[in-house]
Amino acid sequence: MGEFSSRVAERALMHLKAIECAHGLTITNKSEIASEIASRIADGRSVLTICTSLNTWVAMNRIGKSIFIPRDVLEPLIELAEIRERCA
Repeated sequence: MGEFSSRVAERALMHLKAIECAHGLTITNKSEIASEIASRIADGRSVLTICTSLNTWVAMNRIGKSIFIPRDVLEPLIELAEIRERCA
């Protein structure tokens, strides 16, 4: 992982930790999510957009003190961000 990609991963991880704090839960796959975002996204604003959407999903789907964010939830968010980055 390059330096820029590492910074994107750190930013995503910080947003995911903020989601955990806001909802009083643990995202069990937050490291994997941050890595996936960093491997495909170049713009910090896209990270914010993705994580804001994930925050909404968590708020609507939480049941206990931990949550696993499925790939089929994350994938369309990343794909949309990739399209936006290509068109910018």
